Amino acid sequence: MPSKPSTRIAEPLLGGPVGIHLGVAGRRFRSAQAYVLAAVLGVTTFLALALQGPCLNSGYEQPSASARMCSGPLSTAFAGDVNPDVLGRAHGGAAALAPLEGRLVDLLHLVTDDVSLFMVVVLLLNTAGIAALGAGLLVLARERAWLIAAFASPLILFTLGSTLDPLALALSVWAMVLFAGSPPVPPRGWLAGVLLGVATFINPLALLVLLALTLAGPHPARGLRPRNPRMMLAAATITSALLLVIDLTAIDRIVHWYSDAVDGGSFASILLMAELGDVSVWAPLWIIASAGVILAVAVSLHMVRRTGLDPAVSACLLIGGCLLLAPGLMPWDSLWLLPFVALSIRRWWVLIIWTLAEAVFAISIQLGDVSGFEADKGLDPTFVALFTLLRLLALVLVVIMAGENLYRRRIRGVMVTAEPPRRGDGDGPSPDGDAPPRREDEWSDHPAEDSAPRDDPDSASAGKEAHADEHDSAPTGRLD
Repeated sequence: MPSKPSTRIAEPLLGGPVGIHLGVAGRRFRSAQAYVLAAVLGVTTFLALALQGPCLNSGYEQPSASARMCSGPLSTAFAGDVNPDVLGRAHGGAAALAPLEGRLVDLLHLVTDDVSLFMVVVLLLNTAGIAALGAGLLVLARERAWLIAAFASPLILFTLGSTLDPLALALSVWAMVLFAGSPPVPPRGWLAGVLLGVATFINPLALLVLLALTLAGPHPARGLRPRNPRMMLAAATITSALLLVIDLTAIDRIVHWYSDAVDGGSFASILLMAELGDVSVWAPLWIIASAGVILAVAVSLHMVRRTGLDPAVSACLLIGGCLLLAPGLMPWDSLWLLPFVALSIRRWWVLIIWTLAEAVFAISIQLGDVSGFEADKGLDPTFVALFTLLRLLALVLVVIMAGENLYRRRIRGVMVTAEPPRRGDGDGPSPDGDAPPRREDEWSDHPAEDSAPRDDPDSASAGKEAHADEHDSAPTGRLD
């Protein structure tokens, strides 16, 4: 007499219930996978450094630097130049740098006037930032297969020598790690606030990560403990105030950003390429629209907070909504979406479309700058506008898919399954309503088991059979 009904035996051939084909990978497999992903990140970083090699030899002279895809705001500002006079591009220059970037330029100007030596320092800082970013993602992500979308991204390739955003993004990701207290890292809310306060003076998008953690902290997704964001907010405020006192140019830079806000990659830049209006008209309009989107997304997240918020999905929605209508959207701004998209979206085709759109835009914006130096060379503004529009459509797709996962995604990238909780093994909820503490191996390896209704006997029996099947078969280490 078979121990399982025939319908149960035939389920794998028919597709089976959700999760029946999944197996839990062993620790050795997960370690090997982490080493492979680290190697992929190392190869991507090496290619990004190699891309900067020709410009290091030529001193970042224009238009060859743009033609070789290695020009960026830092090298341009250090050399005392500005962006080429191209429709839809900001003026740029030293005044447009972030406060900490401007201080780095001023500091190294005291040592050398060689732009190549300055860029060596920038590349070392950003390489360390990319390495820290990868380590933070390996701590945050439970299903590591999806991190290939971040570790092999062309955004790293095209932004490593542009700004200090890789370093700021690494600080923001580690702030999320410290705030959530992902094992083996204990929670340190005050340190997370300090990191975000520093990152804000490199790119204000770090404030949206702070907002995402503030909204998701008291009402996290399943598997995460509630966190009080007060200490993080206090530390971020104090850090920002100290940096503001030390660097009084921050206010002047904010005023300059407002007056020179329209840059490549945005809807506003497309309008300028079509010679519709000017910067004084579009800059305040799109800034207000972007702020309105941030407010709308924040209010929406606050309204659904009781169902549990995933910090990564919240950050993805806030940053994506802001960039969608921002007056400037350069590749280093999209870099801020990279880790949160990898943690939030599990559809390969979405990740591939977005990655290709970003790569095409990064190339087109550099070739478009070439046409500003030599009119008969480079890329025509019409094609730059077309690639910009396609990229914005890909960004809309990313925001929609991240919003779809709002209720069933968590910070580690694990989808909530339909398996009911196991009874009788001491894993039930505590009397005060908080989620029970997990062992470190449970936290890192197994999906949540508390998402199905408890009063459904059919679901409970199916879950017991699925649990029995899991023990009957060896782990397969399947990644999807």
